[in-house]
Amino acid sequence: MSDLTGAVPPYYRDVYDILCPTQNEQISQTLFANVLTKSGLERAILSQVWDMLDSKDGFINRSNLYKGLALVAFAQQGKTISDKLLQNFTGQELPKPNLGNIDGLKILLQQSKKSPTALNVTFSQCCALDTVQVTIVPEKKGIFLKHVEYEITSQHHQCTVKRRYNDFVAFHELLQQIFPYRIIPRLPPKKVLMSSDKEFIETRRKALRRFLNIVSRHPAMNDSQALKFFLTYSGHEVVHKIKEQFRGSADEYMKSPIATQAKDLVPPDTPTEFAASKEQMKQVTSHIQRLRDMATRISDRSKGNAMDMLGFGKELIGLGNDSAVASRWATGGNNVLGVMKRAFGSLSVEFSNIAEKHSLQGIREEEGVVDQLNTLYDLLIAYHDLCERHEKGVLREHHSALKKYGAMKTKRIAAAVTNMEQGGIDKIESKIVAQESEIQQRENRSYFSLHCIHLETQLVYLNMEILSEVVSTLVATQIKGHQEMAKLWEDLAPSVTNLLSSTDSQRNGSASPMSPNSPKFHW
Repeated sequence: MSDLTGAVPPYYRDVYDILCPTQNEQISQTLFANVLTKSGLERAILSQVWDMLDSKDGFINRSNLYKGLALVAFAQQGKTISDKLLQNFTGQELPKPNLGNIDGLKILLQQSKKSPTALNVTFSQCCALDTVQVTIVPEKKGIFLKHVEYEITSQHHQCTVKRRYNDFVAFHELLQQIFPYRIIPRLPPKKVLMSSDKEFIETRRKALRRFLNIVSRHPAMNDSQALKFFLTYSGHEVVHKIKEQFRGSADEYMKSPIATQAKDLVPPDTPTEFAASKEQMKQVTSHIQRLRDMATRISDRSKGNAMDMLGFGKELIGLGNDSAVASRWATGGNNVLGVMKRAFGSLSVEFSNIAEKHSLQGIREEEGVVDQLNTLYDLLIAYHDLCERHEKGVLREHHSALKKYGAMKTKRIAAAVTNMEQGGIDKIESKIVAQESEIQQRENRSYFSLHCIHLETQLVYLNMEILSEVVSTLVATQIKGHQEMAKLWEDLAPSVTNLLSSTDSQRNGSASPMSPNSPKFHW
């Protein structure tokens, strides 16, 4: 480590331990390049870093790994990297590069040791990457707010920040710019006609929470600088800062070490498999949508039962508080209603407790079942959007470039036939060469897009595990809810039995005995 003058941070050793678990391995250029994709630096800079290392047959040792990490950290600071920069470093400890969290690097290592065409990650590993909570910031009394603020808390970053809806819009646009070949969930609408503003705000809060959790648990986006900035930046003018910080940022294709070899990663049957998977996903989406709608109705019924039980109790109170005294002419001496009125007050409390349990059941069904199905539905819709971007964007641009190239070749042939001056022919030739380069670039992007779609399709199937959680949660909530409800009804039963006994004795005690010849009433 003769080129390094500062102390080695613990992070460097953590990275080495992940890359070389046995402590005596060499690090390949491919593995090193995969790790550095998390840096957000362009391929040209990463190639420059590698060229500055003392590699032997495409491998580097621990010392050169540390040197490479230091150079990456300097490049991320905007400095021009060189050996002199390291030699003249006067700090106590070398800078720490931003390569994401250690768990993310472990997953990356697993993927690098396996097939690049397989996702190589589990559902539980994705869920463990982060959990993001979104809550609404309470309005301050006396201040009229024209917008809603959300408090965003990231478990991974151990950070809480405040965001407005427009901040989410700017972040969403940035993700589309950097990750055009990945699943990016839609944002909820800014405003729609709903039954109340409160209902709309709550629905949007849940949708924003789902959006952030899908992005933060995505293997390719979890460690991105864009996501980290959105979840941790605590300053003002977030929209402006996002545009300023990431202006001109290259997309994933420009930073990926495998972009130029993407053609080799796309199996020959990919177009056929892609078309079949897209159709299968349409069917799955239709089923998930219906499941979500039915689960929503189940939750709504529980909430409706809560309102009805509460209303039932209030009506009993209303009857009990009725001070009007019925005459003997009206009652015929039967005071059953009077007796029941005195007991209705206590019964109303029991019905209130039952209503509360119904309400709690509705919340459990909504949070544990409906919201999970909404997450899966959001993911599927994002997948369909990705397929559409590929077909209407990448493929169309590639076909357009080929069409333009064909027109140029035709023009070149026509120029030769008409004996055009050499200067004009040279210009056409120059344009043809440039167009060939453009076609190659478009073709590479098309293959890279297909490679990403292959992985994103696997990610969607990976998230189908949500269905297992949905079913198990539905069963658990129904068992718990019915047990709680049965207990309340059983507690209420003795009061109702006593009430009926009181009314029976009142009726039997006050009614005149009927003679055999008394008229019988038929109702």
